[in-house]
Amino acid sequence: MKKIQEKEIFLFLVVLGGTAKKANVELHDVRWVIGSKIEDTYEVFRKDWFGTLKGLHIDSYKKINYVDGYKINLKNVNNKKLKSQKLLNKNSTKKYLWFVNIGGYIQSSMQEKHEFGLVVASTKLEAKNIAKSKWLIDCKKKHEDDIAFLKTLIHCDDCQLIKNIGGWEIELTPENNLEQDNNYPDWYGYKRIDNV
Repeated sequence: MKKIQEKEIFLFLVVLGGTAKKANVELHDVRWVIGSKIEDTYEVFRKDWFGTLKGLHIDSYKKINYVDGYKINLKNVNNKKLKSQKLLNKNSTKKYLWFVNIGGYIQSSMQEKHEFGLVVASTKLEAKNIAKSKWLIDCKKKHEDDIAFLKTLIHCDDCQLIKNIGGWEIELTPENNLEQDNNYPDWYGYKRIDNV
C-alpha cells in the first residue's frame, strides 16, 4: 500500500465475500482498514483473506467519519510506543470505538440473522448493550410476546475494541453538531478484487 499522509486518510468498514476449500457456500468477513480511498485497501484484503483468493470481492463498505456523536480522528503512531491500558474496567469513563456483531433467529428462516457495526462505549458490556438496543429490531418485534425467549435468541457473537490499525491510532472527539449516523453502506454490490 502506498504511503498515506494523515490528513487524507479514513477508516473503512468493509464486508468481504469469497470462498474457501471445503466450504459449500460463500463466506463473509467484516474488516476495518485505513486508506485514502477504498481502492487503496485491496492489497491488504488480498493479503489477509483466509480463503481462496479467486473470487474475492467486496459486498459493501462504509467510510467512517463519526460514530455515536464522536468524530473519528486517525493519528499516525508508527514511531510511538502505545501504552497498555486496562480497557475492561467496569468504572471506566473513557470512550472507545468497538465493533459489535449481534445475531438472532427468526422462525421463518433457517439461518442466523446478523447485524453489525461500530459503537462508542467505555466498556465491552456497554458496547454490547448499545448494539442490542440499535440492531435486529425486527427480531425483537417478532418475539416481543416472550421476552425471556428473546434474550436467548439475540446474542452478541463478537465485540472487539478498535484502537490501533497498522500504525494508526483511533482518537474520538465528541461533536455536538454531528448528524445521527446510520448503519447503511456507502456502496454495495459485487466488486471483484482478486486480480485488480
